[in-house]
Formats: sequence, C-alpha cells, structure tokens
Amino acid sequence: MTEQQEKVRAWLNRAFYAEHKARALEAALDRNREIAERCTASYESVGSSGSHVNSQELNIHRLCDDNARIRDQLRELVVLRKQIQEAISSVGNDELESILSMRYLSYMTMQQIADELHYDKRTVQRKHMRAIDVLIQKSCHCLSPLDCDIIMIEKADRK
Repeated sequence: MTEQQEKVRAWLNRAFYAEHKARALEAALDRNREIAERCTASYESVGSSGSHVNSQELNIHRLCDDNARIRDQLRELVVLRKQIQEAISSVGNDELESILSMRYLSYMTMQQIADELHYDKRTVQRKHMRAIDVLIQKSCHCLSPLDCDIIMIEKADRK
C-alpha cells in the first residue's frame, strides 16, 4: 500500500473514531442531565454583606456550558461524517462506493463485505484499493491542504 493510499484510508477511518467519540459525548450529556436532575436549589448567606450564593445554580450553569461544548463537538463529528460520505459519493462507481460505504461508514470487515456482495475477500480488497486510488485521482478534497500538496508533488515526481 502506498503512502497516499494509507493517508486516504486513515482519513476515511476517522468516521469510525468519530462514532466512538460521539457515543462517549452522548454518554457525558446523559450524565450531566442526571446530575442536573439531582440538584436542588439551596441559598446560603455568605459573609456580612448579605449576598446570596447559590452553589447549585452555579453548578447548573457549569453543566450547561459543558453541554454546549459537547454539542459543538457533536456537530463537528456530524460534519466530518458528511465529508466522508461526500468523498465516497464522488467515486462515481456504485460498486466501489458500496464497498467504501460498508467499510468506512458501516464499519464492516473485508470478509463481511465479501459475504454481503458474494465476492471473494481478495476481490473486495482489490476493489477497495481501486476505490482508494479513484479518490486519490479524483481530488484531494478529502485531505488536508498539506496532504493534498504532498500527493500532487508525488504525482508530478512519478511523471
């Protein structure tokens, strides 16, 4: 596998890790909600100034801030998944797109894909590599600008 192919595969695999991160963030939201539901207001007089401090209210505000950060991260993960879906859709070949979708969006193994499509595992692996090569040739929209520059330089060096 070439370095270019490895970079594209790593970029596509981000959906897998994003999915796990999203689950963890959703669990954190659930924990925050449970904590907020257990909180009850209590007002305590502090010092001689007579000011009131509501520690529970402060905690609820902190939880809300934390929830907002988590939701922002979840939105970023949705955008990442959409970028990967768009990159896969750009291949322009239903069979290759299906293999990439099963691998990088449904997280299926090569053997599971082969069973699903009634192919030999080696055939799926070859088609998978062809799909990766198509992504490399189509454009570098799925990579960072630096990765794209590196790939273009490598392509020019081969010619």
